[in-house]
Amino acid sequence: GLPSIKDLLVSNNFFYGSIPNTIRSLARMEKLHLDNNRLIGTIPDDVLSLVRLRELKLSHNRQKGQCFFSVTECGGQRYQGGDLCCDGGTGENVCTDQLGVDVVGDVNYCLTPGLHGTIPAGFTNTPYLQVLDLSNTLLTGNIPPEIGGLSRLEILDLTNTTLTGSIPSSLGALTDA
Repeated sequence: GLPSIKDLLVSNNFFYGSIPNTIRSLARMEKLHLDNNRLIGTIPDDVLSLVRLRELKLSHNRQKGQCFFSVTECGGQRYQGGDLCCDGGTGENVCTDQLGVDVVGDVNYCLTPGLHGTIPAGFTNTPYLQVLDLSNTLLTGNIPPEIGGLSRLEILDLTNTTLTGSIPSSLGALTDA
C-alpha cells in the first residue's frame, strides 16, 4: 500500500465501483478528491477514521438512470440482490449497487448509479476538515448534527442531493464557514 500518501487527487476520471474500506490504512491522508467519477455505494465509515483529513470531495458521483428491458442485457439471470451491471449498448457496462437497482416486473431493471445512503455521523473524528463537498450525489436522510462540531470547516456543499429534514441548528456553530 501507500501508507505515507497525503493527497489522493483522482477527480474527473472514469473510476467506478465503491470506495474501499481499506481507505482507513491511509492514515496520513489530508486531501481525498474522488469527485467527478462513477463511484457507487455508500460513503464508508472508514473515511471518518482519516483524522488528518482536510478536504473530502465526493461530488458529481451520480449518473443518469437507465432502464434495461431484457434480462439478457443484465447477465441473463434474475436479479438476486447486490451489485448489478448491464450492457449499456455502447460497449461499456452500467453498474450500481443494490440501492441503485429498481426491479420493474420480473426481468426489467432500472439502474441509477451513484453514491447512495446517508451521510456518516462520525465527522467529529475528522477535526481538521475544511472542505466537505458531497454535492450532486444520491445521498438521502438528514444532515448529521455532528457536522456543526467541525470548527475548521470552511466549505460545506450539499447542493443537488436528495437530503431531507431540517437544517441542524448545530450548523450555526460553524464559525469559519
